[in-house]
Amino acid sequence: MKTKYWLLASFLVGSALSAAGQRADGVYHIACMVQMNDAGDGKKTAECTTHPRQNGEIGIGGNLSFDVTTTQELMDEEGAPEVTDLVLFLNGQALPGTHPVVEGQRDEPLPAGSGESEEKAGDRDYVVTFRVTFPVTRDLSTEKGNDSWKSLLGGLGKERKEVPVSMGLINGPPLPSTYRVQFVRLGSIGTGLFIVVAIVLGIGFVFVALKTGALRDKEPAPPGIAVLPTQRAYSLSRTQVAVWSLLVVYAYLFIWFITGEYNTEIPRTILVILGISAGTYATAAAVDKSKENDPKKPATVVKSEGFFRDLLTDSGGAGLHRVQFGLFSVVLMIVFAVTVYETLAMPDFNTGLLGLMGISSAAYAGMKIPEKKEP
Repeated sequence: MKTKYWLLASFLVGSALSAAGQRADGVYHIACMVQMNDAGDGKKTAECTTHPRQNGEIGIGGNLSFDVTTTQELMDEEGAPEVTDLVLFLNGQALPGTHPVVEGQRDEPLPAGSGESEEKAGDRDYVVTFRVTFPVTRDLSTEKGNDSWKSLLGGLGKERKEVPVSMGLINGPPLPSTYRVQFVRLGSIGTGLFIVVAIVLGIGFVFVALKTGALRDKEPAPPGIAVLPTQRAYSLSRTQVAVWSLLVVYAYLFIWFITGEYNTEIPRTILVILGISAGTYATAAAVDKSKENDPKKPATVVKSEGFFRDLLTDSGGAGLHRVQFGLFSVVLMIVFAVTVYETLAMPDFNTGLLGLMGISSAAYAGMKIPEKKEP
Protein backbone atom coordinates (compact mmCIF):
# COMPACT_ATOMS: atom_id res chain seq x y z
CA MET A 1 0.00 0.00 0.00
CA LYS A 2 2.84 2.41 0.84
CA THR A 3 4.46 1.73 -2.53
CA LYS A 4 1.18 2.70 -4.25
CA TYR A 5 1.05 6.03 -2.43
CA TRP A 6 4.75 6.72 -3.08
CA LEU A 7 4.25 6.19 -6.83
CA LEU A 8 1.13 8.32 -6.93
CA ALA A 9 2.75 11.12 -4.97
CA SER A 10 5.83 11.05 -7.21
CA PHE A 11 3.66 11.29 -10.32
CA LEU A 12 1.58 14.18 -9.03
CA VAL A 13 4.48 16.22 -7.61
CA GLY A 14 6.57 15.64 -10.75
CA SER A 15 3.69 16.69 -12.98
CA ALA A 16 3.19 19.85 -10.93
CA LEU A 17 6.83 20.87 -11.31
CA SER A 18 6.68 20.44 -15.09
CA ALA A 19 3.33 22.23 -15.55
CA ALA A 20 3.40 25.73 -16.98
CA GLY A 21 0.49 28.02 -16.09
CA GLN A 22 -2.86 26.51 -15.19
CA ARG A 23 -2.74 22.95 -16.48
CA ALA A 24 -4.94 20.16 -15.21
CA ASP A 25 -2.33 17.53 -16.12
CA GLY A 26 -0.05 18.98 -13.45
CA VAL A 27 -2.64 18.64 -10.71
CA TYR A 28 -5.02 15.78 -11.47
CA HIS A 29 -4.58 12.16 -12.47
CA ILE A 30 -7.20 9.73 -13.80
CA ALA A 31 -7.14 6.82 -11.38
CA CYS A 32 -9.81 4.74 -13.12
CA MET A 33 -13.03 4.76 -15.10
CA VAL A 34 -16.23 3.87 -13.28
CA GLN A 35 -18.08 1.10 -15.07
CA MET A 36 -21.60 -0.07 -14.25
CA ASN A 37 -21.91 -3.86 -14.10
CA ASP A 38 -24.90 -6.19 -13.74
CA ALA A 39 -25.28 -7.46 -10.19
CA GLY A 40 -28.38 -9.56 -10.85
CA ASP A 41 -32.02 -8.94 -9.97
CA GLY A 42 -31.99 -5.85 -12.18
CA LYS A 43 -29.41 -4.12 -9.98
CA LYS A 44 -26.13 -2.56 -11.08
CA THR A 45 -22.90 -1.95 -9.22
CA ALA A 46 -20.21 0.63 -9.92
CA GLU A 47 -16.76 -0.85 -10.54
CA CYS A 48 -13.61 1.25 -10.80
CA THR A 49 -11.48 -0.31 -13.53
CA THR A 50 -7.97 0.63 -14.62
CA HIS A 51 -8.26 -1.37 -17.84
CA PRO A 52 -9.17 0.42 -21.07
CA ARG A 53 -12.91 0.24 -21.46
CA GLN A 54 -13.75 -1.67 -24.64
CA ASN A 55 -17.48 -2.32 -24.45
CA GLY A 56 -18.81 0.94 -23.02
CA GLU A 57 -21.29 2.85 -25.17
CA ILE A 58 -22.16 6.50 -24.77
CA GLY A 59 -24.03 9.07 -26.78
CA ILE A 60 -25.35 12.58 -26.41
CA GLY A 61 -27.35 12.71 -23.20
CA GLY A 62 -25.28 9.99 -21.50
CA ASN A 63 -22.77 10.16 -18.64
CA LEU A 64 -19.17 9.12 -17.99
CA SER A 65 -17.74 8.67 -14.49
CA PHE A 66 -14.14 8.58 -13.29
CA ASP A 67 -12.12 8.52 -10.11
CA VAL A 68 -9.68 11.46 -10.24
CA THR A 69 -6.83 11.83 -7.76
CA THR A 70 -4.66 14.70 -6.58
CA THR A 71 -3.04 15.78 -3.32
CA GLN A 72 -4.13 18.45 -0.88
CA GLU A 73 -0.79 20.20 -1.37
CA LEU A 74 -1.33 20.51 -5.14
CA MET A 75 -4.91 21.73 -4.69
CA ASP A 76 -3.72 24.44 -2.29
CA GLU A 77 -1.20 25.87 -4.75
CA GLU A 78 -2.02 29.30 -6.14
CA GLY A 79 -3.79 29.09 -9.51
CA ALA A 80 -4.57 25.37 -9.19
CA PRO A 81 -7.84 24.57 -11.02
CA GLU A 82 -10.83 23.11 -9.22
CA VAL A 83 -11.91 19.61 -10.21
CA THR A 84 -15.21 21.12 -11.42
CA ASP A 85 -13.24 23.26 -13.90
CA LEU A 86 -12.49 20.13 -15.92
CA VAL A 87 -14.40 19.25 -19.07
CA LEU A 88 -14.77 16.03 -20.99
CA PHE A 89 -12.49 15.25 -23.95
CA LEU A 90 -13.76 12.87 -26.66
CA ASN A 91 -11.54 11.94 -29.59
CA GLY A 92 -9.18 14.72 -28.51
CA GLN A 93 -11.92 17.39 -28.61
CA ALA A 94 -12.67 19.49 -25.53
CA LEU A 95 -16.45 19.68 -25.06
CA PRO A 96 -17.59 22.97 -23.47
CA GLY A 97 -20.38 22.70 -20.93
CA THR A 98 -19.50 19.17 -19.80
CA HIS A 99 -18.25 20.15 -16.35
CA PRO A 100 -18.49 17.25 -13.90
CA VAL A 101 -20.68 16.68 -10.89
CA VAL A 102 -18.68 15.53 -7.84
CA GLU A 103 -20.41 12.39 -6.59
CA GLY A 104 -18.03 11.78 -3.68
CA GLN A 105 -14.64 12.56 -2.15
CA ARG A 106 -12.18 10.38 -0.25
CA ASP A 107 -9.10 11.66 1.63
CA GLU A 108 -6.26 9.30 2.54
CA PRO A 109 -3.02 10.39 4.24
CA LEU A 110 0.25 9.86 2.43
CA PRO A 111 2.85 7.71 4.19
CA ALA A 112 5.16 9.60 6.56
CA GLY A 113 8.01 11.36 4.79
CA SER A 114 6.46 11.27 1.30
CA GLY A 115 5.50 14.97 1.00
CA GLU A 116 7.51 18.18 1.00
CA SER A 117 4.97 20.00 3.17
CA GLU A 118 5.53 17.56 6.03
CA GLU A 119 9.28 18.26 6.06
CA LYS A 120 8.73 22.04 6.04
CA ALA A 121 5.72 22.48 8.29
CA GLY A 122 5.21 19.13 9.93
CA ASP A 123 1.82 18.65 8.23
CA ARG A 124 0.97 15.37 6.55
CA ASP A 125 -0.26 15.60 2.95
CA TYR A 126 -3.35 13.74 1.74
CA VAL A 127 -4.28 11.91 -1.44
CA VAL A 128 -7.69 13.28 -2.46
CA THR A 129 -9.85 11.08 -4.69
CA PHE A 130 -12.89 12.59 -6.38
CA ARG A 131 -15.58 10.51 -8.06
CA VAL A 132 -16.82 12.74 -10.85
CA THR A 133 -19.57 12.26 -13.45
CA PHE A 134 -19.41 14.13 -16.75
CA PRO A 135 -22.69 14.73 -18.63
CA VAL A 136 -22.32 14.27 -22.39
CA THR A 137 -24.23 17.41 -23.33
CA ARG A 138 -23.75 19.88 -26.16
CA ASP A 139 -23.10 23.57 -25.68
CA LEU A 140 -23.23 25.16 -29.14
CA SER A 141 -23.41 28.75 -27.88
CA THR A 142 -19.69 29.33 -28.51
CA GLU A 143 -17.44 28.92 -31.53
CA LYS A 144 -15.32 26.45 -29.54
CA GLY A 145 -18.36 24.29 -28.84
CA ASN A 146 -19.51 24.34 -32.46
CA ASP A 147 -16.05 23.46 -33.77
CA SER A 148 -15.51 20.65 -31.25
CA TRP A 149 -18.85 18.95 -31.90
CA LYS A 150 -18.59 19.33 -35.68
CA SER A 151 -15.13 17.78 -35.57
CA LEU A 152 -16.30 14.94 -33.31
CA LEU A 153 -19.53 14.08 -35.13
CA GLY A 154 -18.33 14.82 -38.64
CA GLY A 155 -15.26 12.64 -38.18
CA LEU A 156 -17.17 9.58 -37.00
CA GLY A 157 -18.21 8.45 -40.47
CA LYS A 158 -20.11 5.43 -39.20
CA GLU A 159 -22.95 5.49 -36.71
CA ARG A 160 -20.58 4.45 -33.92
CA LYS A 161 -16.84 4.60 -33.41
CA GLU A 162 -14.37 3.79 -30.67
CA VAL A 163 -12.83 7.05 -29.49
CA PRO A 164 -10.32 7.97 -26.76
CA VAL A 165 -11.80 9.66 -23.70
CA SER A 166 -10.14 11.94 -21.17
CA MET A 167 -10.63 15.22 -19.33
CA GLY A 168 -8.84 18.53 -18.92
CA LEU A 169 -9.27 22.29 -18.95
CA ILE A 170 -11.20 23.75 -21.86
CA ASN A 171 -8.11 25.40 -23.40
CA GLY A 172 -5.53 22.98 -22.11
CA PRO A 173 -4.29 19.53 -23.06
CA PRO A 174 -6.24 16.47 -21.91
CA LEU A 175 -4.97 14.36 -19.03
CA PRO A 176 -3.01 11.25 -20.04
CA SER A 177 -5.53 8.46 -20.57
CA THR A 178 -5.75 4.98 -22.08
CA TYR A 179 -9.54 4.76 -21.85
CA ARG A 180 -11.76 4.40 -24.89
CA VAL A 181 -15.53 4.24 -25.42
CA GLN A 182 -17.92 3.45 -28.23
CA PHE A 183 -19.50 6.77 -29.15
CA VAL A 184 -22.94 6.20 -30.68
CA ARG A 185 -23.95 9.08 -32.94
CA LEU A 186 -27.48 7.92 -33.73
CA GLY A 187 -29.35 5.96 -31.07
CA SER A 188 -31.71 3.28 -32.36
CA ILE A 189 -34.76 4.50 -30.39
CA GLY A 190 -34.43 8.15 -31.41
CA THR A 191 -33.71 7.24 -35.01
CA GLY A 192 -36.70 4.90 -35.15
CA LEU A 193 -39.05 7.53 -33.71
CA PHE A 194 -37.82 10.11 -36.21
CA ILE A 195 -38.30 7.76 -39.16
CA VAL A 196 -41.89 7.06 -38.12
CA VAL A 197 -42.70 10.76 -37.68
CA ALA A 198 -40.88 11.68 -40.90
CA ILE A 199 -42.90 9.13 -42.89
CA VAL A 200 -46.17 10.44 -41.46
CA LEU A 201 -45.24 14.05 -42.22
CA GLY A 202 -44.01 13.09 -45.69
CA ILE A 203 -47.25 11.31 -46.51
CA GLY A 204 -49.19 14.34 -45.29
CA PHE A 205 -47.08 16.66 -47.44
CA VAL A 206 -47.57 14.53 -50.55
CA PHE A 207 -51.31 14.34 -49.88
CA VAL A 208 -51.56 18.13 -49.59
CA ALA A 209 -49.51 18.56 -52.78
CA LEU A 210 -51.56 16.09 -54.84
CA LYS A 211 -55.06 16.41 -53.43
CA THR A 212 -55.35 20.14 -52.67
CA GLY A 213 -54.46 23.40 -54.35
CA ALA A 214 -52.06 24.53 -51.61
CA LEU A 215 -48.97 24.34 -53.85
CA ARG A 216 -50.70 25.36 -57.08
CA ASP A 217 -51.39 28.61 -58.89
CA LYS A 218 -54.42 30.65 -57.78
CA GLU A 219 -55.35 32.69 -60.87
CA PRO A 220 -59.00 32.44 -61.99
CA ALA A 221 -59.95 29.85 -64.58
CA PRO A 222 -60.45 30.97 -68.22
CA PRO A 223 -64.04 31.97 -69.06
CA GLY A 224 -66.22 28.96 -69.71
CA ILE A 225 -63.54 26.45 -68.62
CA ALA A 226 -63.67 24.60 -65.30
CA VAL A 227 -60.26 23.95 -63.74
CA LEU A 228 -60.29 21.99 -60.50
CA PRO A 229 -57.77 22.94 -57.76
CA THR A 230 -55.94 19.63 -58.32
CA GLN A 231 -55.67 20.33 -62.07
CA ARG A 232 -53.90 23.68 -61.72
CA ALA A 233 -50.20 24.10 -62.45
CA TYR A 234 -47.78 23.87 -59.54
CA SER A 235 -46.33 27.15 -58.26
CA LEU A 236 -42.54 27.33 -57.91
CA SER A 237 -42.60 29.94 -55.14
CA ARG A 238 -45.28 28.10 -53.15
CA THR A 239 -43.47 24.77 -53.51
CA GLN A 240 -40.13 26.27 -52.49
CA VAL A 241 -41.40 27.88 -49.28
CA ALA A 242 -43.30 24.70 -48.39
CA VAL A 243 -40.27 22.44 -48.91
CA TRP A 244 -37.99 24.74 -46.90
CA SER A 245 -40.51 24.78 -44.06
CA LEU A 246 -40.75 20.98 -44.10
CA LEU A 247 -36.95 20.61 -44.09
CA VAL A 248 -36.57 22.89 -41.06
CA VAL A 249 -39.28 20.93 -39.22
CA TYR A 250 -37.53 17.66 -40.14
CA ALA A 251 -34.18 19.04 -38.93
CA TYR A 252 -35.62 20.22 -35.63
CA LEU A 253 -37.33 16.88 -34.95
CA PHE A 254 -34.24 14.90 -35.99
CA ILE A 255 -31.99 16.85 -33.60
CA TRP A 256 -34.56 16.61 -30.81
CA PHE A 257 -35.15 12.85 -31.12
CA ILE A 258 -31.42 12.06 -31.36
CA THR A 259 -29.99 14.46 -28.78
CA GLY A 260 -32.97 15.33 -26.58
CA GLU A 261 -32.26 19.04 -27.22
CA TYR A 262 -35.75 20.46 -27.68
CA ASN A 263 -34.35 23.98 -27.26
CA THR A 264 -31.85 23.57 -30.10
CA GLU A 265 -30.41 26.69 -31.68
CA ILE A 266 -31.80 27.74 -35.06
CA PRO A 267 -29.15 29.89 -36.80
CA ARG A 268 -30.18 33.32 -38.00
CA THR A 269 -29.24 32.43 -41.55
CA ILE A 270 -31.94 29.74 -41.59
CA LEU A 271 -34.47 32.38 -40.56
CA VAL A 272 -33.11 34.58 -43.37
CA ILE A 273 -33.63 31.77 -45.90
CA LEU A 274 -37.19 31.23 -44.69
CA GLY A 275 -37.73 34.98 -44.93
CA ILE A 276 -36.36 35.10 -48.50
CA SER A 277 -38.60 32.19 -49.47
CA ALA A 278 -41.68 33.78 -47.91
CA GLY A 279 -40.83 37.13 -49.49
CA THR A 280 -40.42 35.54 -52.91
CA TYR A 281 -43.77 33.80 -52.56
CA ALA A 282 -45.48 37.04 -51.50
CA THR A 283 -43.92 39.00 -54.37
CA ALA A 284 -44.82 36.34 -56.93
CA ALA A 285 -48.40 36.23 -55.63
CA ALA A 286 -48.64 40.02 -55.90
CA VAL A 287 -47.36 39.94 -59.49
CA ASP A 288 -49.89 37.26 -60.42
CA LYS A 289 -52.67 39.26 -58.79
CA SER A 290 -51.77 42.37 -60.74
CA LYS A 291 -51.89 40.40 -63.99
CA GLU A 292 -55.43 39.30 -63.23
CA ASN A 293 -56.51 42.93 -63.44
CA ASP A 294 -54.94 43.53 -66.85
CA PRO A 295 -57.81 45.09 -68.87
CA LYS A 296 -56.39 43.87 -72.20
CA LYS A 297 -55.66 40.26 -71.38
CA PRO A 298 -56.22 39.23 -67.77
CA ALA A 299 -54.08 36.31 -66.61
CA THR A 300 -55.79 32.99 -66.08
CA VAL A 301 -54.65 29.75 -64.54
CA VAL A 302 -53.17 27.00 -66.70
CA LYS A 303 -53.58 23.27 -66.25
CA SER A 304 -50.74 21.17 -64.88
CA GLU A 305 -48.43 19.49 -67.37
CA GLY A 306 -46.44 17.64 -64.71
CA PHE A 307 -44.68 18.70 -61.52
CA PHE A 308 -41.22 19.56 -62.87
CA ARG A 309 -42.55 21.02 -66.12
CA ASP A 310 -44.86 23.32 -64.16
CA LEU A 311 -42.03 24.53 -61.94
CA LEU A 312 -39.34 25.10 -64.57
CA THR A 313 -41.19 26.23 -67.72
CA ASP A 314 -43.57 28.92 -68.93
CA SER A 315 -45.39 29.41 -72.22
CA GLY A 316 -42.07 29.85 -74.04
CA GLY A 317 -40.45 26.69 -72.69
CA ALA A 318 -37.83 26.37 -69.96
CA GLY A 319 -37.39 29.66 -68.13
CA LEU A 320 -33.82 30.55 -67.17
CA HIS A 321 -34.99 32.50 -64.12
CA ARG A 322 -37.01 29.49 -62.96
CA VAL A 323 -34.18 27.01 -63.54
CA GLN A 324 -31.67 29.25 -61.72
CA PHE A 325 -33.99 29.81 -58.76
CA GLY A 326 -34.85 26.12 -58.53
CA LEU A 327 -31.20 25.02 -58.88
CA PHE A 328 -29.86 27.27 -56.12
CA SER A 329 -32.74 26.22 -53.86
CA VAL A 330 -32.10 22.50 -54.39
CA VAL A 331 -28.34 22.87 -53.78
CA LEU A 332 -28.85 24.70 -50.50
CA MET A 333 -31.50 22.17 -49.44
CA ILE A 334 -29.07 19.29 -50.04
CA VAL A 335 -26.29 21.04 -48.11
CA PHE A 336 -28.74 21.76 -45.29
CA ALA A 337 -29.97 18.16 -45.04
CA VAL A 338 -26.49 16.56 -45.21
CA THR A 339 -25.06 18.96 -42.62
CA VAL A 340 -27.91 18.29 -40.18
CA TYR A 341 -27.41 14.53 -40.57
CA GLU A 342 -23.63 14.67 -40.08
CA THR A 343 -23.35 17.27 -37.31
CA LEU A 344 -26.76 17.07 -35.58
CA ALA A 345 -27.02 20.85 -35.91
CA MET A 346 -28.51 23.23 -38.44
CA PRO A 347 -25.87 24.85 -40.66
CA ASP A 348 -25.01 28.52 -40.44
CA PHE A 349 -24.73 29.56 -44.09
CA ASN A 350 -22.29 32.33 -44.97
CA THR A 351 -23.34 35.64 -46.50
CA GLY A 352 -22.16 34.58 -49.95
CA LEU A 353 -24.64 31.70 -50.13
CA LEU A 354 -27.40 33.90 -48.77
CA GLY A 355 -26.52 36.45 -51.43
CA LEU A 356 -26.89 33.84 -54.18
CA MET A 357 -30.25 32.84 -52.73
CA GLY A 358 -31.40 36.45 -52.60
CA ILE A 359 -30.23 37.27 -56.14
CA SER A 360 -31.89 34.20 -57.67
CA SER A 361 -35.11 34.96 -55.75
CA ALA A 362 -35.12 38.58 -56.92
CA ALA A 363 -34.45 37.50 -60.52
CA TYR A 364 -37.31 35.01 -60.39
CA ALA A 365 -39.76 37.54 -58.94
CA GLY A 366 -38.69 40.23 -61.41
CA MET A 367 -38.94 38.00 -64.45
CA LYS A 368 -42.47 36.97 -63.50
CA ILE A 369 -43.67 40.43 -64.54
CA PRO A 370 -43.21 39.86 -68.31
CA GLU A 371 -43.76 36.10 -68.01
CA LYS A 372 -46.76 34.83 -69.97
CA LYS A 373 -48.94 31.82 -69.27
CA GLU A 374 -51.14 30.26 -71.89
CA PRO A 375 -54.17 28.21 -70.79
